[in-house]
Amino acid sequence: MTSNTIQSKSGSRGTLALEDQTLREAFQIQPHEIPVTDRLRLLEALVQAGMRRLQVGSLVRADRMPQMSHIEQLFANVKQLPDLEIWALVFNFRGLKRAMDCGITHVALSASLSPIHSRRNLRCSVEHGMARCRDMAAEALAQGLTVRMGLQCAFGGPMLGPPEPMHLLQWLMPFHSLGVRRLALADTAGRAAPQGLSDTIKYLREGLPGAELGLHLHGDQERLAANLEAAWSGGASWLDATLLGRGGCPFLPGQPPANLPLGQAAEFLARRGVDTGLDFAALDRAEALLDTILSNRRVRVGR
Repeated sequence: MTSNTIQSKSGSRGTLALEDQTLREAFQIQPHEIPVTDRLRLLEALVQAGMRRLQVGSLVRADRMPQMSHIEQLFANVKQLPDLEIWALVFNFRGLKRAMDCGITHVALSASLSPIHSRRNLRCSVEHGMARCRDMAAEALAQGLTVRMGLQCAFGGPMLGPPEPMHLLQWLMPFHSLGVRRLALADTAGRAAPQGLSDTIKYLREGLPGAELGLHLHGDQERLAANLEAAWSGGASWLDATLLGRGGCPFLPGQPPANLPLGQAAEFLARRGVDTGLDFAALDRAEALLDTILSNRRVRVGR
């Protein structure tokens, strides 16, 4: 497996994985498209830093999200890089077909539990979004793809209080029954509390045997630090992260909360005696490159 699997040197914790989502998350909230050449430069910097599991974009309409334009060109270049686990985010059957046409073999599906957020982000009700994802998961699995299913606003969101763990289990169970083993909870609005997060992961691990349960965390620095501890104690299987914590959902009201920084997650794990497989000096260089790309883009747009 090519992912950044992290093994505790003491052997007591088992494994944990890091998935980088900078190329989607950091760029989706920018007002304009980031050139494919810049996205490839950043991807190569992440690979040089040791990342092997990356979500590099979403297959969406360019008129709705120009930041993800020319995604086929990006994927064509990514496929030339060896030993990588490359993920694409898809929201409908058109996106799924585009992913398969690109030769992408790992697809991430996602639905929101907040009715308002679901309408803004996915243009459908919660129930319709979940049903569509179930149908796509069945088709993707039938085609031999690896599937990840995520719940957005899994810890609360616009006009949505924190869902009970049993309700999260009910939403995820149909995907688990289909054979989807990578299941993710996204704290899209940055509302997860440490104890609830840890308890939820433990509850779902019991109710979804054999599943890999991942977390997509958002929030301020204090919340993220506390929830990292909770993810570790609860036994999460992987964590999504981005360089410098850049990104957030553009369809949330107001300023979206930051992502979990990749460097913070890697340092947290290193302090617990685990080998992340990441080169921290090269990670610093990747962070500097991201800053340069975004700064240069702001200058060009300002002109």
